[in-house]
Amino acid sequence: MTERDFWPESRWRLAAWLWLVAVLLMLAHLGWLAWVVQPRPDSDVMALLPRDARDPLAETAFARMSASAERRVVVLLGARDAASAKRAADAYLPALTGIAAEVRHRVAAADLARWRSELSPYRGGLLGDAGRSVLALNPDKQADHALSRLFSPASAGGLPWREDPFGFFSSWMMELSGGQNVRSVDGRLWISGEGREWAVILLEMKDGAFSLAAQQALMPRLADGAARARAASGGVEVLTAGIAPIAAVVANEAQNELSAIGVGSTLGVLLLVLLIFRRPGAVILSLFPLAVGTLAAISVTSLVFAKVHVLTLVFGASLIGVGVDYGVHFLAAGIGESPFAPKRRRDDLNYGLWLAMITTVVAYLALALTPFPGLRQMAVFSGAGLVAAWLTVILWFPYLQRRPTHGTGIGAWMAHLRSTWPVFGKGITGRAIALLVAVVLVAGFAKFEIRDDIRALQAVPTALLLEQGRVAKLAGLPSPAQFFIVRGPSSEAVLLREEALLAKLSPLIADGTLSSVQATASHLPSAARQKADCVRLRAAYADPSWQKRIGEATGFAAAALVLPDCRPLTEEAWQALPASEAFRTLWLGRVDGDVAGVVLLGGLKGQAALARVAAAGQGLAGVSWVDKPARISAVLAHYRFLMSLVVVLGYLASVWLLWRRFGAETWRSVLPTVIASALAVAALGLAGLPFQLFAVLGLFIVLGMGVDYGIFLLEHPRVDDGRPWLAATLSALSTLLSFGLLALSGTPALRVFGLTCLVGVGSAWLLAPCFARRSPR
Repeated sequence: MTERDFWPESRWRLAAWLWLVAVLLMLAHLGWLAWVVQPRPDSDVMALLPRDARDPLAETAFARMSASAERRVVVLLGARDAASAKRAADAYLPALTGIAAEVRHRVAAADLARWRSELSPYRGGLLGDAGRSVLALNPDKQADHALSRLFSPASAGGLPWREDPFGFFSSWMMELSGGQNVRSVDGRLWISGEGREWAVILLEMKDGAFSLAAQQALMPRLADGAARARAASGGVEVLTAGIAPIAAVVANEAQNELSAIGVGSTLGVLLLVLLIFRRPGAVILSLFPLAVGTLAAISVTSLVFAKVHVLTLVFGASLIGVGVDYGVHFLAAGIGESPFAPKRRRDDLNYGLWLAMITTVVAYLALALTPFPGLRQMAVFSGAGLVAAWLTVILWFPYLQRRPTHGTGIGAWMAHLRSTWPVFGKGITGRAIALLVAVVLVAGFAKFEIRDDIRALQAVPTALLLEQGRVAKLAGLPSPAQFFIVRGPSSEAVLLREEALLAKLSPLIADGTLSSVQATASHLPSAARQKADCVRLRAAYADPSWQKRIGEATGFAAAALVLPDCRPLTEEAWQALPASEAFRTLWLGRVDGDVAGVVLLGGLKGQAALARVAAAGQGLAGVSWVDKPARISAVLAHYRFLMSLVVVLGYLASVWLLWRRFGAETWRSVLPTVIASALAVAALGLAGLPFQLFAVLGLFIVLGMGVDYGIFLLEHPRVDDGRPWLAATLSALSTLLSFGLLALSGTPALRVFGLTCLVGVGSAWLLAPCFARRSPR
């Protein structure tokens, strides 16, 4: 009983019309997206990564830090002298006129005065470490400190001497930068470092750094500003840091790759089909499933996900090589067909094409088993595209193909190769192939390396990363990727625990392990600390010997001093002050019943430093260390192992599925793909690339597509029938064109994935006829 018995022609026609309606609806959806919604692809690399389900608070903190950091761009203009740096900054600024960002390069005196007036009522409890050190001295040395301040120029932002004789409040105000190296010089934001003077320009973008429109508007302005600065001041150095410049590089690289892979694959497939079928009609017909598949992939992905990632489009460009396979199989099977009967050919090919489609789609959809949003999106994109291409061939080709397919000399030669192909391990050529496979496997696995570090997937140019690092070091900017979370039942408990942590981190700042620490407790001491500091400060003022020294030197009576009243600064009052605005992201507030805050770290480099810092928080109640790269790397390792097991299960499932069709001959379809998968892993070792999750995901594609070649050869075992081998060859070459270009990607993850697919699929194609059953002519 054939498929025709189950599906009379009337049902095929109905299915074809229904598929036409579905395609028209998807086309209307794309039109609505293009003209009404006008979405832009997402270029946020972090959007591809999984959320940490084990610690929602850590994920909330990381999201808060990332949201704050992604809008900030820092520009430093350095010169040997301050005048040259100022001149360069003044030339740079006009390039930013009208930009969708808040631009800051000065600190207004009015701002300092406002902050001073807001915080001065609480000055009794606002002492830094330096102030506490002075209060630990004897009264005579305390008096010396107060008198030295009296007879020296007043510090910026200070109170009158009678209100702040020790200058504690003045020094605490200077520490409001949270340990950053940026200070105010003549009202300008300024840094001194690396033997240069640096003018600072800060940009707070209104749109996120991953908005392509924002990147396209920002990057030319930054380049123009740098050119103006260099023209105005010779020898000036311009450094730029921020997520936006990195995102712009990644997005631009992805767009270039999308164009290259798309154009290269399309031209390659066109050339292949034209060489084999010669007639333009056959070329157009073979590309038609690709067009419908791409339409369906974009439409379905846009419905499932809020934004389509730009790397999904790069990955999806590989569909160009895969989407034409089913059409090529259909056309190649009709070469020399007599009489011309595309509907009968559909019935003959239906089961084999269905098996090929389902194994490939299942392999793609295995990506959806991972917790990576980006991979899930790629899985939906690829799965929808392939199903749509298969439906187009099965339902429409029998009615669209009006003329027989005629082969060419090249096609006849390729088809003839099947009958001359060597048997693996037999004869001189077969033994040579077996020896070559063994050598590659031994050499490749000798260099086999598992590396799950997320940093190994980084595609940012080294020069740009070095520039980012210099700016972070000069400005004392903290890393948003590694930090402490401090939690407790109340705000007071969190502040006390942060103070305990800061005490543990102080020695690490002293020895250079850290350059700075940012914590809410640095700006808002705990109520207990404020009270204790204020009591000690008032005690110092009341000391008779201290009063005597001050009176003899100045003539001031003790009553002339304005004593602080120990009014505590509460968390609610601090949050309401404009002076706290820059540091509110450090305070997470109440999350899941606990109050929490974040402690950020600057100048943290190297695994040894990370280990020392992480150890500083051990044993402290409510303190947990968050290393986002390490957590993501652990997730990569976990799912690499898990998905490797799934690959094995995939082979077992393929054997079970094919056994029902081919019985004891099933191994002939599966074994070539097993060997090809091993060769793909060995190729990574020879290329110096690590074996990680994306290599395993590539093995899914090798499994899904490699088994297809064996299926078609088992479906048509006659060695004198070259049409199945011709179709498999065209399918493999078109796929290799796509994945071959993907292996040249500048994105390391896609490069590993592409090379795995390139070697695996190519080897499966070449090995499939070596194991195929050879029926008599």
